[in-house]
Amino acid sequence: MRRSERLPDDQAEIIFSDTFAEQLVDLTRLEREFVLADIVRLCEGPWGKHALSGVLAGWNTLEVLERNKRVIFKVSVVDGVGLIDVLCLGPRSDDQVYDMAVGLIESGLLTSDEVTSVWEALAIFDVAAESIGLDGWDYRPPPAPDGMRKAAVAAGILDEDQVRHLSQEELSAAMERGWSAGGPDPQAAIAAAFEAARRRAHSTELRDWEDILTQRAGDRCDALLPRAGVLCVRRRNHPGPHRGSP
Repeated sequence: MRRSERLPDDQAEIIFSDTFAEQLVDLTRLEREFVLADIVRLCEGPWGKHALSGVLAGWNTLEVLERNKRVIFKVSVVDGVGLIDVLCLGPRSDDQVYDMAVGLIESGLLTSDEVTSVWEALAIFDVAAESIGLDGWDYRPPPAPDGMRKAAVAAGILDEDQVRHLSQEELSAAMERGWSAGGPDPQAAIAAAFEAARRRAHSTELRDWEDILTQRAGDRCDALLPRAGVLCVRRRNHPGPHRGSP
């Protein structure tokens, strides 16, 4: 894309090839965060360093890790929704990354069965969304069964507005751990629910969880993701990457 062009609403589905996901394994935790953050910023500035030609026509480069490595990526718009395909990561010197990219293109690597979304990558590498400039909580998961929701409300650990925005896994954790010596403990319940959602909790203040529940209650983005073929579950007007599932 030219520097005068932008993605629709500065949003895109971001997809990694399996090769790129495997290359992230060789980086330190901090290096992964730097690379992922640079890729996420492509949603706002999708131009890259310079366009490629030949077999790699349509692809572009992004310099990362203090310009020591290059990422090969492609930006497109499918039915009005942005898409960023990330192919590979390699050394900036001696054009090694270009040779690698050509080999991957010629092998037809980017099929629907051989890709990972940016959100899946965060889970795989245990990287907090906030550490790369994302809000990891503004999605709406499928609700828990009606019977579970009613049981939690009847037990006094959560109210009706809270339970309708929790998934079955989250609500199950809340019902299991939402108790103290004095009986129902709503704060412990909601903290347990969100710890289950990401396997770690960055805050246990009830005020923070209430803010998150408010975000979940809002309208959804509902953009149809070109690769995943599902609707975006993040809040409407969210910044950056679309998300197909929590």
